[in-house]
Amino acid sequence: MPLARAIHKVSDVLDKVCGGGCVVILAAMVLITGLQILCRVFFTALTWSEELCRYLLVWSTFLGAGIVYKHGGHISVTLLHGFLPPMAGKTVKVLVHVICGVFSAIAIFYGFQYMGMQGNQLSPALRIPMKYMYMSIPVGFAILEVHVVDAIFQLFTRKHSEGVAEL
Repeated sequence: MPLARAIHKVSDVLDKVCGGGCVVILAAMVLITGLQILCRVFFTALTWSEELCRYLLVWSTFLGAGIVYKHGGHISVTLLHGFLPPMAGKTVKVLVHVICGVFSAIAIFYGFQYMGMQGNQLSPALRIPMKYMYMSIPVGFAILEVHVVDAIFQLFTRKHSEGVAEL
């Protein structure tokens, strides 16, 4: 199925980009925090470092949620799944992915609304528009939505669930 392959490829690319982005973000947080410690001890404390690290942490959280979903790393209850016949187990997996997809779609919608309402504010120390901070919500959940759709397609197009987010 060409659509399933295309979505899987997009999901894989997003996973790699987000993974690289999270590595860069976390490295930046370590460097900024280290610089803040040095400046506080030997010079004058930086006024912007805490705020920037907070915003980077939020972005890494929303990007990282999609990565963890893609690899089936979120917490799940699998006790019942082991007792179900294979077809019922697959149905439950699809249902869980659909519920996650609906939740992601709602979060995207309200994330854009919240970004629109609060986006004109400026951050206290950096003086950057807060829309870039609030943008992490719809962007992160949109990436998660791609992974949800990919997981559903993979359940129907693969013989085994290998490489598909297990729930």
